[in-house]
Amino acid sequence: MKLMKLIFSCLFFILIFTACETYTDKEPRFETYINHGITACGVKDPLVNYAWLCRFIEDNKDSRDNITIYLYANVETSTENIVIDIYPNRTKEPEVSRNVYYWIKIYSCTGEQLYINNSNIVDYESWDNFYYSGQNTVKGIIWYRRMVYPK
Repeated sequence: MKLMKLIFSCLFFILIFTACETYTDKEPRFETYINHGITACGVKDPLVNYAWLCRFIEDNKDSRDNITIYLYANVETSTENIVIDIYPNRTKEPEVSRNVYYWIKIYSCTGEQLYINNSNIVDYESWDNFYYSGQNTVKGIIWYRRMVYPK
């Protein structure tokens, strides 16, 4: 009977110590979404047909940041813009606030940067006109790369 208790206790402790791995102990996993069916400014599949956007994706395909690329449209003028939202992951730096650094860049479909907002620089007038005027709405997601947290 003592032998059974000893074996059970050993197995129990081995199970507990090997199962206590947290998501910070593992390498982060990322998922990528690619929308080849979307049309931006009359161009089908902007990820392939806009060289500037294709370069951005190529440069950031292995990024450790959460990146989402949206297509926005103005409800009055039908003008479309591409918005790149970059939000760094701070899992390895718990002392740094997760809200310290982020970038949101708004581009025309030709790749001209119209506005930028980051945690240090904000053009409030342009920003408010784009986001809070009620004139620009999301038409769809073009691409994203996000960290996936274990359940």
